[in-house]
Amino acid sequence: MTSTGNSPGSSPEAIAEEVKKIFEKTLKVEPDKLQPGTVLKDDLNLDSLDMIEVVYEVEDHFDVQIPEESIKEIRTFQQVVDGLHQAIAAKGA
Repeated sequence: MTSTGNSPGSSPEAIAEEVKKIFEKTLKVEPDKLQPGTVLKDDLNLDSLDMIEVVYEVEDHFDVQIPEESIKEIRTFQQVVDGLHQAIAAKGA
């Protein structure tokens, strides 16, 4: 786990940048392909195993737990960022 961007006050923009790095490291996805409206399954051809890998890395990096129900609802890159931002805020509450 790193300390960059994992404080409860992290902005969605800072979180998005960190998550882009995780996608690049874990799945070799170029950061410029990750825009708010990017549909992970359709635009990046990610499957459920890819999502599990990313979620694991994100949870580890930010030291949070993302509820399984939330993971199942993730369709876009922005939903990843929003869900993570909520998990970080809840952890800090």
